[in-house]
Amino acid sequence: MLAAGVIVCIVRWQAWFGMPDEPVWRGNTLGYVFPTFAGDSVHGFVATDQGWQDTVTPQSLDLLVLGDVHNRLTYAEYDTLAARVPQADAVVQVGDWMDRGQKYYHQLLLREWTESSLCGLPVINCPGNHEYTKGIHKTLLPEWLEWFPQPVEDIAVPGIFYHVDFPQLRFIVIDSNSIDLLVYRTRVLTWLRDLLNTAEGRYVVVMMHHPAISACKGRFNPTIYATFRYALGQIDLSIAGHDHSYMRKGHFVVVNAAGKAKPQKDSTNFEFAYPDPVYSVITLPDYTSAESPFIFRTYRMSDGVLIDSLYVDHH
Repeated sequence: MLAAGVIVCIVRWQAWFGMPDEPVWRGNTLGYVFPTFAGDSVHGFVATDQGWQDTVTPQSLDLLVLGDVHNRLTYAEYDTLAARVPQADAVVQVGDWMDRGQKYYHQLLLREWTESSLCGLPVINCPGNHEYTKGIHKTLLPEWLEWFPQPVEDIAVPGIFYHVDFPQLRFIVIDSNSIDLLVYRTRVLTWLRDLLNTAEGRYVVVMMHHPAISACKGRFNPTIYATFRYALGQIDLSIAGHDHSYMRKGHFVVVNAAGKAKPQKDSTNFEFAYPDPVYSVITLPDYTSAESPFIFRTYRMSDGVLIDSLYVDHH
């Protein structure tokens, strides 16, 4: 009887706090690292005192934005995206690129990505909750850290925090999984305000996995909202994921590339809401003009039809 009780407790502990057994990977581990802005150089970009200089299309910038993927896009679908956005300079991924798991799901992502036409583009990546272990002590999976090396910015907070400067755009990444403690939120907010104050006229985009606002029932994140709502009100675009729907309210956007759709229960206050998977493109058509428009376009993933456009002025 005692033994049966111990077994039940172990099973429930595993279900509640641990990771399920993952499938055994039968393929090649690939030994591949995604190109990111942590290295000395990235194809088409040069690190300068003023930030990362785009040398491929110096008069423009195009960023392909993908929300939650959860291992649901194949190399053929990535090829389709590459054909639809042939001018893309980099890929932005807002977290939950893989499903919950460890090495198997990273290797599955690597197999599909490295066989696609997008694999040579640098990645600006943000970890989602599925890139963390599930349990009492959440930690970022070591495979993510190995395969997605990112610039290191020391703000005395565990997690992934960094920014990439383009000539007319500052892109800031915040790991929203790592700000449970008040001291961490304070440090991140101070770091963010410093980046906003030193942007030197660039457009500013902030990306984090958990949204500050949501149209999905039960998905409100009070900690994110209370911490960042005033700072995010000063930027040009806020990108989040997690809610498996496309939603836009002003310059707050939630994107979803392939995650299983979650029902939208409170979309009346949003300017645009769409339940099916999408991809987006950030465009700055002309670096040389201080008045160049900042454009955020969103397309239906299934057929590439444009469903929403946002023309942004400086805040």
